[in-house]
Amino acid sequence: MTKIIPELNYLLRLVEKHYGRHLSTTTDFESLSVLIERETGELLSASTLKRLYGYVSMKPVPRKSTLDILARFIGKKSYDQFREELKDSTAFTSTFFSRKTVYASELKDGDIVRIGWDPDRLVKLKYLGNNEFEVLESLNSQLLAGDKFEQISFMMGYPLYISRILRDGEYTPSYIAGMQNGLNLLEKE
Repeated sequence: MTKIIPELNYLLRLVEKHYGRHLSTTTDFESLSVLIERETGELLSASTLKRLYGYVSMKPVPRKSTLDILARFIGKKSYDQFREELKDSTAFTSTFFSRKTVYASELKDGDIVRIGWDPDRLVKLKYLGNNEFEVLESLNSQLLAGDKFEQISFMMGYPLYISRILRDGEYTPSYIAGMQNGLNLLEKE
């Protein structure tokens, strides 16, 4: 997706909750596809679900018909009805953060920060100063060793939004890590 749509992320969390388990394998997505078809009478392929959940490379924006099927799966008439009901929901109430956070302003040059997110993504970063980080090691992530980016903080349980990455002398488009469940590992060595 080119834009993060908070209500879409919330819908995907509710779909996963209705499914009853965390989606982390190809089999999970295939099973969810079958369950959605059984409960709604409409087919939503496992590959579409994988793209929506960020398990594989994502397409720019999901179709409205896809969103309607997901909304019906969680008991709503349509995606529009789901969005209307969110207006009165406490799901998007503003609040102060009280999660574990690592702030770049509190780091020293050379400090190491380890971050991780589902499924099985691990990245080791070195702080370079001036809010800049360099990727030292990357496991199962699209971030590559040598990538550099600016970041003012990392917050446990929240996605990591990187506006641009310097890779081989050129900037990449924006990058989001842990879009569904946020960072699940955040350590300063």
